[in-house]
Amino acid sequence: MAKSQNKQGEDLIKKLLNSKNLLDRLDAVDMLLEKKDKKTLLELIRSESWHLRDKVKRALCNFGKEILPEIRPLVDERFWYIRSSAIFILGEIGEEEDFEKVKHFINSKNRTVRQEASIATTKLIKRYPSLLEKLTQDEITLLENNLKEFKAFDLLDVILKVGERPEP
Repeated sequence: MAKSQNKQGEDLIKKLLNSKNLLDRLDAVDMLLEKKDKKTLLELIRSESWHLRDKVKRALCNFGKEILPEIRPLVDERFWYIRSSAIFILGEIGEEEDFEKVKHFINSKNRTVRQEASIATTKLIKRYPSLLEKLTQDEITLLENNLKEFKAFDLLDVILKVGERPEP
């Protein structure tokens, strides 16, 4: 009985994912998260649909640090939308070791990647304040300007505290 219910659930998810209706595909993401199917969610992060990718990247954050080994390589993907999704996740749940990789993209030519990297870098600094010392003055200025450009004013305080730190 449980096997047939599981098979029906999988069939329903496949049907929803193949639907032309975006709301059906978004419902499938909820079902995949409920089933803890990170493999399929990781495949969906490659979707060209912004709405689907947005829901997927938020769903993947629910896996916590256990998902990081699968997310980190995605920062090097060729397609900007995969990189930006991975950077978003690292900003939400990443660790100190992710800082340099994420920070690298605050000067990206792609606006979305630059936005996600600026926000993610700042969120990492907020979680790990000692990372602030790893920024050059030019990077601080760039980050500050990016946060203003992207209207991430709630994170600006994290960077503005730089002026309060003692000189080495």
